[in-house]
Amino acid sequence: MSEIPAGYPDPTSLMLIGILPGPKDLEIARLLGWYRIPLRFAPKIVNVDYLAFYQTTAFGIDHQWRIECFTQVRGVELTTRRELLKR
Repeated sequence: MSEIPAGYPDPTSLMLIGILPGPKDLEIARLLGWYRIPLRFAPKIVNVDYLAFYQTTAFGIDHQWRIECFTQVRGVELTTRRELLKR
């Protein structure tokens, strides 16, 4: 087995893959440090080590249908969309 590159998660880490509808959503995650999962799609328990971001066709031909970004999860909070967007 080959070595894991620096900065990559350990193979035993749990990773949740979230869908990014568009580049604006990636910027929110990157700049504000949060990602919103609508309650109706959220897993019952979000006890993961990392969150990966799947990019849709809105990212253009060179970046669509792939995961280019991931981050370590630092916490999970249940809140309403209204409260989240007021921040």
